Amino acid sequence: MRKHLRKLSLLLPMALFLAVLFSFIPGTSFAATTSSTWVGRTTGAANVRTGTTTKASVVATYAANTNVTVYATVTGQIVWSGISTWYRVSSLSSAARYIYGGLVVHTSSGGGTSNPPSGSPNGKLIVVNRANNVQKLYAYDNGKLVFSTLVTTGSLYLQTFLGTFHIYRKLTNVTFISPWPKGSPYYYAPEHVNYALDYDGELYIHDAPWRGVFGPGTDRPHEDPKLGWTDGSHGCVNTPTSAAAWLYNWAPVGTTVEVVD
Repeated sequence: MRKHLRKLSLLLPMALFLAVLFSFIPGTSFAATTSSTWVGRTTGAANVRTGTTTKASVVATYAANTNVTVYATVTGQIVWSGISTWYRVSSLSSAARYIYGGLVVHTSSGGGTSNPPSGSPNGKLIVVNRANNVQKLYAYDNGKLVFSTLVTTGSLYLQTFLGTFHIYRKLTNVTFISPWPKGSPYYYAPEHVNYALDYDGELYIHDAPWRGVFGPGTDRPHEDPKLGWTDGSHGCVNTPTSAAAWLYNWAPVGTTVEVVD
């Protein structure tokens, strides 16, 4: 009994010393962090920030399809679709740099798990082919085609931008007002839209009930059964109203939109 008490009396001071020592080591984050190095790629323009919130300073912006090495996974601000994951893309935690998880997808294993990270996008993808002889939109769910529709994209002088984007907000029953003044060749009268998916801040996927035809050739001057001689859109992706309603109900904020030709 006496021997056990002696060992305990030696251990207690040591435990107290270690407790005091570790209490002075600063932590790098209050968020739960897991370390598992892997390689990913950005799905759109991605800001690199000093913290895990959109209020943190931006130190760089990566273009879409930029390869990044992820050194740690951190819980931070939810920006869209309930995704709270942020990725540390700096090797040193003392000068941490983060990218929002909704903007990075897994490409290969770098010694960690081979499974896609929990913060990957929702598996839904909208692809718009703006080619003059195609003019079609495709919706994919985890790689499976679930919907398609004919569309009308931007005219020759106001083409729909190519690239990778994300839906930022969804609107119903709105009126679009021309940013061009009367007298401009691009001016248009106020237009009522039933469903609109904002994927660029200024460009939308939306219904165009004033159009009578969509599909190949409609992004250039053509004869429309409702409008007569007309042209493509002002840069937005026009769809039939039934298609816009389907997309509005199917695609949450954060869904990736790819415009190709």
